[in-house]
Amino acid sequence: MSNSPRRVIAGLDAQGKSCVVSDDVIPQPAAEGMGITVVTTGAIPRTSNAAPMAPGFAEFAMSQLTDPVYSMMLATYPPGLGQDDPGMHFTNTADHFYIVEGECVLVLEGDEAVLKAGDVGICRGVMHGWRNDSDKPCRLVTFVLPAEPIGD
Repeated sequence: MSNSPRRVIAGLDAQGKSCVVSDDVIPQPAAEGMGITVVTTGAIPRTSNAAPMAPGFAEFAMSQLTDPVYSMMLATYPPGLGQDDPGMHFTNTADHFYIVEGECVLVLEGDEAVLKAGDVGICRGVMHGWRNDSDKPCRLVTFVLPAEPIGD
């Protein structure tokens, strides 16, 4: 595998367990001028740019992962986080994350993926957790979007 940024997508295997369903190098635009690579798209309701922004920062609450709103979060996973318990969890959301610094392990039911700075991951309504096996913090930006459940 190259040192180029990757897009790792977690989905379900034939037995309905979370696993890596795609692990691709993100195409890099030409060196000259601005370049854009669309990593993922999806339809979501529009927000109002005219609506006032709340002052300060909201405290994290699990309801941010279940309410019909989107959240953008900056998370820091310290060294050793999740080694005893990766915090496996499930929500009916499409979680998009970008590793800013360090590396961490996306833990799934069927396998896992080591994600490094520059990598992008997408969890589409699947059981997942996190582990930091390194000796440095891992920082990532996460966008949590409400989504329809998989299946019935």
